Formats: sequence, C-alpha cells, structure tokens
Amino acid sequence: MANFKYVQLANRIREEIYSGLLAPGKRIPTEEQLSERFAVSRNTVRQALKMLEEEGYLAGIQGSGTFVSAELPRPPRALEPPAEKRIAVVMNNFGSYIFPSVLMGISDQLFESGYSLVLRIAGNHIAKEEQILVDVLQSKVAGLIIEPARAAWPRANYDLYREIERNIPCVLTHSRLPGFRFSTVGVSDVEGVALLVDHLVANGHRNIAAICKADEQTGMNRFVGYTAGLRRNNLVLREKHILWYVDDENETMFTPQNAHRVFAVLEGCTAVVCFNDQLVNHFYPFLERNNVRVPEDISVVGFDDSIERADIKPLTTVVHPKEKLGRAAARALLDLIRDPEADASMQFPPELVFRETVKNLKLPCAAEM
Repeated sequence: MANFKYVQLANRIREEIYSGLLAPGKRIPTEEQLSERFAVSRNTVRQALKMLEEEGYLAGIQGSGTFVSAELPRPPRALEPPAEKRIAVVMNNFGSYIFPSVLMGISDQLFESGYSLVLRIAGNHIAKEEQILVDVLQSKVAGLIIEPARAAWPRANYDLYREIERNIPCVLTHSRLPGFRFSTVGVSDVEGVALLVDHLVANGHRNIAAICKADEQTGMNRFVGYTAGLRRNNLVLREKHILWYVDDENETMFTPQNAHRVFAVLEGCTAVVCFNDQLVNHFYPFLERNNVRVPEDISVVGFDDSIERADIKPLTTVVHPKEKLGRAAARALLDLIRDPEADASMQFPPELVFRETVKNLKLPCAAEM
C-alpha cells in the first residue's frame, strides 16, 4: 500500500503540515493546483485528501474548500526524521507575495532529495530571529536556509550567525552578510533596477523618482541600481526625489496624512521606480485616489513581477524566479552539506517584462511600445 501514489502524496502533504508549510486552520491548495504541482491525477489527489480527512489532518467545509485541522493528531514516528535529514528554513514573511512560491520551491527540492523542512517565521524582527537562531543551534539540524531579518542593519545577532557559520551549513536568500562566508542565492537587484532606469530613459524620461526600502539589503541594492542607472545615462541624482521607508511603514506609507510627503518627492518627475511590486499594490490605488493617472501623468515600474491586485494595469517590472530561486537555495545547501568548503552562491540574471505602465514621452500621448 505504501507504494500507491495517493499514499505517497498523503505522506507529502502530512509532512508539509508538520513542517509548518501548511498551518492549522489554513486552506490548502485546490485539487487542480495539487494535481499540477505534484504531477498526479485529480483522482490521486482526491484519494490522498480523503485519507488525510479520515486521519484527522484535514477538514472539508462545504462551499469553502479543505482546511488543515485546528488540532492535529500526533505525528507518526515515520514522520519524525533524524536531525541529519532536517533542514531549518527561516523566512521573514510567508503568507503572501513571492514568499509562498519561494518556500514551495525549497520544499519540493528538499523532499525530492530525501530531506524534510522545518519552517520558522521571523517576521523581520531581530528579537524573533535571535530566538529562532538559538533554537536552530540547539536542534542540531543538517542545514539552514535563512533570509536575515533587517538585513540592511548592523548584525544585532552577529555572535549567533558566527556560531551558525562554524557549526551548520547555511545559505542566505536575497542577502549577503559582510564578514561571513555564507553562500547566498538571489536576484541581480542592482543590474535589474539599472535596466529599469535604462528603459525609462529610452522612453524619454529624465526626471525619475525612487521609493526605496531602508531596512532590507534588497532595498539598498536596488537603490544602488537606481543610482547606477542614472549615472550611466548621465542623469543627476537628486535626494529630494528619493522616498525612504521601512517595514513598519508598509500600511501607512500611502495614507492621506502622508500624501504631502509622497507628492513632494514626485514633484517634477515623470516616472518613479518602486522598490517592489508589493509596494505598487499600495502606491497605485493612492495615485488613483489623488487623480494621478498611470502612465498618462506618471510612469511606474516595479520589481518581482508579483502584482496581487486585479485593478492595477499590467506593470513593467523585473521577474523574480520564485520557485526556481527556492529550488536553487535548497540545491546550494545540499552542495554545502556534501562539501562544506564549496561556494554555492548563485545570482539569477535580471529579466525585464515590458507592459503598460511606462509612457513613451518621445511619442506624445502614447504608452510604451
């Protein structure tokens, strides 16, 4: 029976429940999504879900879908892998944007390689990260994949990272830690934003603002890309056209009370480079509420290719590899487990997608071509 595909799939879903990838009370993917992800038939998915419902791991709600049970059965011993087969994954966010896709890539690659995943969420809080790193060091896992909290800040948890470096194979995502030998997997943020600036300049824009994130290393790298793009197009960097924000301001950046601050930065500009598409999800409605049209009044570009709102025009942006990056991070860690002296770092080259949010100023009243 253990060789039946639906049993194998049930084991996989059960493992993701206990790893934290599928949390209690959370709706699981649809039958169609599970069928596509695991390359099995819809009937195999139904059998696996039925088995898990009977065991008490899942609960189906008519008209709403299938959810992870609020109270889970005790995991079978077969689902308690030894420490040498457990990988700790620490993320700052999980529930939305690119992060679930990155995590799915990590999970799939580890599972295919015979490893299990233990998920922890730091929430971009240094104190939470401290406790998680202490737990990781005590649990003697085989390896660690982590996106450091507040990666642009000085290393408050320096001593713990140094102990990780000495004792546990570790791969960083989206960040580098100066002074450490950790391998890192990410996207070429600097060149990606520089290419966005090139594209804006090619469409006639010369006064280009930027909204930058100050507490993430990706934010600092993308700011460097913005300055590099201006410089190579012989444009002057003007600090008055740069709007800085931190993680805690995500929900307040574009409130009416902040409008004067935002428009002071945009004054005289025909285009703006946004830190990422998640920011655009808030920025675009703010512009609409203030009767500013995109791209007629101002052109907008982002990063990550992950717009979540259906009412936003198709955005010119840089593609984030998502699942591919997750898989690459997992493969890099497995390489380090085999050879601790290896440099498994990898950067995905930037890939731009040109859509409808850049106006070509060289063709009056025309959007980008």
